This record gives sequence, structure tokens and C-alpha cells, in this order.
Amino acid sequence: MILNFKLFFKYALWKINYAFVTNLSQRSKNTNIVISNSSLFYSCTHLKMSSAFYNTQLCDMLAYEVLNQGSSNSKNSTSGLNQKYSNWSKSQDTIVVYNFHSLNSQHRFFIFTHTSTAFVKSKFLTSNDSSDSIAELFPAANWLEREISELHGVSFAGKKDLRNLMLQYGDTSSPFQKLFPSIGLKELFYDPLKDTLVQKNVSVQL
Repeated sequence: MILNFKLFFKYALWKINYAFVTNLSQRSKNTNIVISNSSLFYSCTHLKMSSAFYNTQLCDMLAYEVLNQGSSNSKNSTSGLNQKYSNWSKSQDTIVVYNFHSLNSQHRFFIFTHTSTAFVKSKFLTSNDSSDSIAELFPAANWLEREISELHGVSFAGKKDLRNLMLQYGDTSSPFQKLFPSIGLKELFYDPLKDTLVQKNVSVQL
């Protein structure tokens, strides 16, 4: 029996903004869907509880950033590198991808959600710009959400475990964010006396 999972998503997401994404390089058993942050927990509940998606597990979570040039009509009089990169930071958009795998039907479901550190509005964004945590539905999401939150700076609403996974506790630098210049203004090294990672200005001059 061949199930059309797009029909189940259309029924479950009735009167909710969503979009299917077609990727010709993927197999026919893959379903890509873009949903809003407000309907993420609702959709993941269907993947967990619905009999149509029987025995579905969360395999992976990833995030990537889409940089859009910010508004140039700022009232600040600052110029130079700081002004240039502050414009980029005002339009920081991050896409979070959830990879689900059905052990029963061998289908894969990729759910795309959109977050923004600048609260840039689009038709998939709501007033609450943080994604809901699904760690209570899928325990495997606990460490994956900690990794994305730590490296990309994405906040997950309702998440209980907020500890850093790889960086030291209290470090909120979010090293995977593209909010810094890549021309070598800072250097990172290990301080054996303090047993910490230290970030200082580049001391080498050409």
C-alpha cells in the first residue's frame, strides 16, 4: 500500500501557512515542507502520534544562515567596518531543518522553519520568532537543539536544558553566526594557565 503523505500534511495543516519544496536530486520517498514556527510543535505532534506516520524518529537537525543586505538608511553616523557589518546583522536569517525518518514506510520528512535575529517579517513568520522545543516529543532533539542554540544563536521556546554542549558554560559567542568580519581582526587561542579559550585582537602586523 502506497501512502501519499502530502495528503496527510494538507489535512493536518488545514488553514495553516505551509509550502512543499521540490528537490529533483532527492528520492521520491522524501517530503520537504516549509512551515511557520507557530505550527512546528503541532506538526511534530502529528509525526509522533498519528498512525499515518507510525514509528517516526528524529534523525538530525541542522541550521544554515541566509544573509540579506540590511537597510542602508540608518540614522547612525558610524562608518567603516562596524557600520557595514551591523547592517548585515540586522537582517540575519536562519533556517532550521528537521530530518525525520519513518522506520515503517522508509520515508523521510524534512521540515524547514525560518527564524531571524532581526525580526524580519515574511509570510512564514509570526510575532513569536523563536522555534518551539520538541525535546519532549523526541528526546533526541535535546542535544541537537543545544548544539544549534549554542553555535547559531537560535532560541527554542520552552526548552529546559540550556547548557552549552561544546563551548564553555557562559559563552554566548555563537561562532557559526556570520555577524563578524572574516579579515582576521580577532584570534582565538587556548590559555593553559586559565584553562579557557581567550579571544584577543590580532597581534601580527603586515
